[in-house]
Amino acid sequence: MELVKNRVVLVVGATDEVGEAICLRLAKGGAKLAITDTEQTKVDDLLSRIKEAGSDSIGMLCDPTNADEVEKAVGDVVAYFGRVDVLVNNVDDASGQGICDLPYDDWKKAIDVNLNSVFLFSKAIVPGMQEKKYGRVINVGSLGYLGLPGQADYAASKAAIFGFTRSLALELAKDDITVNYVVKGDVSRSGLSDEQAEALAASVPAQKLGKPQDVAMTVGFFASDHSKYVTGQTLFVCGGKSLHFSMSV
Repeated sequence: MELVKNRVVLVVGATDEVGEAICLRLAKGGAKLAITDTEQTKVDDLLSRIKEAGSDSIGMLCDPTNADEVEKAVGDVVAYFGRVDVLVNNVDDASGQGICDLPYDDWKKAIDVNLNSVFLFSKAIVPGMQEKKYGRVINVGSLGYLGLPGQADYAASKAAIFGFTRSLALELAKDDITVNYVVKGDVSRSGLSDEQAEALAASVPAQKLGKPQDVAMTVGFFASDHSKYVTGQTLFVCGGKSLHFSMSV
C-alpha cells in the first residue's frame, strides 16, 4: 500500500542501517526521497538502492551541524522537488565515555550532532510546511536517552529532543504539522557478534532484537496520513524494554 505516495521526504543521517531501512520503506510506499549524510560513497550506494525501489530521489553531502550547509541542502531539495512534506531526523553520535574521561569537545559534538542538527533542519523546513499547511517532522532516538552508564552526552542530547518534540508539536499543531519521536530499542546490526546479540536479546521482554525495518515501519506510520491526528508523542519500538525504566515518559 502506497501510504506516502508522492510525498517528498528528507531523511537526515540516511546511510546507517536504520536510516537505510527508513528510506527503502518510504520509497516502496511511493515517496520521493532526498537523503543527506557525510560520506559520498555511502550516499551514492543508498541512492542507487532507492532508485531501484522506484523512487524519484536525490542525495547530497551535508554537515548537519553547519547552518549554512543545512540551508543549502534544504534549498537544493526544494529546488528539485518544490517542497518538503516530511522531515526525518536520524543523526546519531555518542562517545561512550564516562563523565570523568569525557572531553568537553566530545560533549559539545554530541549536543551539536544529536540536538542542534534537529533544530537546524526543523528551522529550515518548517516555514515551507506552514505555508502549505501540511507537514510531518519525525525525530529518531534510542532508549539511551533514558540514561545509561557512559552515555551522559548521548542521553542529555536525546532527552532534549523529547522536550523539543513536544514543544514543536504544540507550536505547529494549528498548521496541520505533526511532530513525533520514534525511540528504538536494541536493534540488530552488522558488527554485532552472536554473543552480544544474545546478551542484548536476553534483556528484552520480547526475548529478541528488533530489526531496522521495525523502526522504519513506525516512521512510515508517522509519515502517512494514518497518523494525522497524532502529534507530540513518543513511540517506543523496543520489544517492551522501555518498561524496565522507572522514568515516567
